[in-house]
Amino acid sequence: MKIKWGLFYLLALLASPLLARPDHSRLLSFPLPILVNGAEVPKGIYELTWETRQSSAIITLSKDGNFIAGGKGTWVKQGTKYTENAVLLRVNSDGSRTLVEIRLAGTKNTIVFADQTVDVSSGRLARN
Repeated sequence: MKIKWGLFYLLALLASPLLARPDHSRLLSFPLPILVNGAEVPKGIYELTWETRQSSAIITLSKDGNFIAGGKGTWVKQGTKYTENAVLLRVNSDGSRTLVEIRLAGTKNTIVFADQTVDVSSGRLARN
């Protein structure tokens, strides 16, 4: 009987990675093309994965197992728990849209990309 339970336990351990999806992964949908860290990302559904290092997050967008774009953001805790995944985009002067923030469903966490800021007095972009 010990051998049967041991074999069952071993099979369960081997099968679990196939059934489980990591907590650091979500699907995101972009209804139009956007820019992520300077790379153009066509409209579509992408897998967002992230790696956390203290208060920063390194994100990767991929589709069908292929890397599309990535960047570094900062974790910011908000007061409200989000019910859906969402993105905040900035409309650039040429009409393109740049990813500014990712809001994760079921959490109060946001990943904010602060590589560029807008100088309100001049309306120009300035690198940090």
